[in-house]
Amino acid sequence: MSSKIGYRIWQFWQSFYSSPDENDWRNIGKVLSSGELTLYQQLPVPDQTHSLRVLESLVEAGEDNPDLLKSALLHDLGKIKHPLQRWERVFAVLIMALFPIRNKKWSAGKPTGWKRPLVIIAKHPHWGADLAREAGSTARVIWLIDNHENRDPMGEYSPKDLILLRKLQKVDNQN
Repeated sequence: MSSKIGYRIWQFWQSFYSSPDENDWRNIGKVLSSGELTLYQQLPVPDQTHSLRVLESLVEAGEDNPDLLKSALLHDLGKIKHPLQRWERVFAVLIMALFPIRNKKWSAGKPTGWKRPLVIIAKHPHWGADLAREAGSTARVIWLIDNHENRDPMGEYSPKDLILLRKLQKVDNQN
């Protein structure tokens, strides 16, 4: 538990870093289609920098699958529907850690009131998958986004899809 808390504190401080620089944008543009790039640009800066770290970690590990790299940048896309304030992110992380069973109930419904951040965290993968579909992303990218928070993925998938998902999840959780 203490290592998870330390990671969340590190992640909180990472959210203060500036947005991607010119070189980052060039690299992002090499990975995403124009429709995907338009959506990525709408992400809040903390989510842009987080997603960029996920991409960079995968590339450093030698990954070059185009769908995996796109998913690295787009996995939190659903958060553009309802951007979270820093305090809401902290609140949601604390609730998920302290009340995991109750959180399942509290994170259902509409993103309103005190439950708003919990609902957004729970539903952002599905919203992101819908946005990626509208932007013309591949079926695999859509599936990876939709399942990036699931230990037991939904829908049809191949063994290769599952391997890519586990790589995305591992790097997402480290960044």
